[in-house]
Amino acid sequence: MPFPSFPPIEGELFRIERIREILVRRESELRYMMDDIQLCKEISRLKTELQRLLALPENQKSNEEKQREEELVQQIHKLVETRDFLVDDVEFERLREREEDKEMAEFLQSKLSKSYLQRASGC
Repeated sequence: MPFPSFPPIEGELFRIERIREILVRRESELRYMMDDIQLCKEISRLKTELQRLLALPENQKSNEEKQREEELVQQIHKLVETRDFLVDDVEFERLREREEDKEMAEFLQSKLSKSYLQRASGC
């Protein structure tokens, strides 16, 4: 026995709201992805520069080059920490979205069950 559907306008409004939520979530995911790509590009660029400096014999490096090595290591470390935070944030968002989806499913199940019981009892 299938569940009855929502009245047409209510069902359409629900579908529109659900599409909006999906689009907002997708936009958020894309922003995270863009941020991650930018961080990875910057980390890669800094690593390449650091590798170039590390390839030089230690006794031939200027003080500026030695200082630049330190700066690069610190910058890379900071970017890796930022990326770690971003990954943690993405995981938190996914968990929050799952919880929202679960709550919505429970709400809809409850609403559909009440609607079905009302129709079955003739009210």
